[in-house]
Amino acid sequence: MLQDVSTRWNSTFYMLERFVELETSVRGTIGLLDKAPNGLNPNERAVIKEFCKVLQPFEDATRAVSGDQYITASMVIVIAQGLQDVCQQLKHQYLSIQTEGLINNLINGMKDRQNRGNLQKSMTLSRCTFLDPRLKNIPFIHNESMKTSVQNNVVELTENIISLARSETECTLQPEPSTSFQSSASVSDEKSFSIWEMIDKRFSEVHPAIRTSTARAIIEVQRYLEEPILKRNGNPLEWWQEHKYNYPYLSILARKTLCCLGSSVPCERGFQRQV
Repeated sequence: MLQDVSTRWNSTFYMLERFVELETSVRGTIGLLDKAPNGLNPNERAVIKEFCKVLQPFEDATRAVSGDQYITASMVIVIAQGLQDVCQQLKHQYLSIQTEGLINNLINGMKDRQNRGNLQKSMTLSRCTFLDPRLKNIPFIHNESMKTSVQNNVVELTENIISLARSETECTLQPEPSTSFQSSASVSDEKSFSIWEMIDKRFSEVHPAIRTSTARAIIEVQRYLEEPILKRNGNPLEWWQEHKYNYPYLSILARKTLCCLGSSVPCERGFQRQV
């Protein structure tokens, strides 16, 4: 048998789950005792099974955001929405009064946490979700303002990456000063001829036609949204690696963003291993 720990909510779930698994053995063992404690009645045993049914999705969610072999931050908003949907579905099931009370407490607890810090208001988590090719802007489909806000944020950050890359490119294209064996006085009097002069002139004539950084960023983001959704068991990082030539700037932002963690558990786990 397992015992619960007050500082870990899922230990209570493990305790109840283990009791359900060993119910027959526990009842048989209690029957052999001379001074056996009072056992659970059939109604109480049924309630425990219902509790396990209700708490199982929360256990799945905890495990999902605590992984360290895959990206997790992009799943936080989706998982929170999924838990709310599951609780609403459970409310329509024929369950005991005690289980209905548990469900209501869970719903109210999630609402309270949402009010104190709405997950969708976290631009970091929202950006991670948007740049996950399995999700994109689907989690924000019922929140138009949030969907627009996240997309604009991604466009802005992509624009910054494009502007930086272009400024670095322009610096490398600056012509080097020509070397001359003439004296500085004669150079100033005579017209110098450079192979770079005409190239720079033509480049400056064509340059205004080149799309602005903002337009390029918008195009990359829009094309990304038009791509087919990656399957749920797909690897977002591998997807971006395969499509980095199609989205040279957006892929840079994705690699920087998707490395965020959805939970501190992997860090705590690593620290404990070191200790």
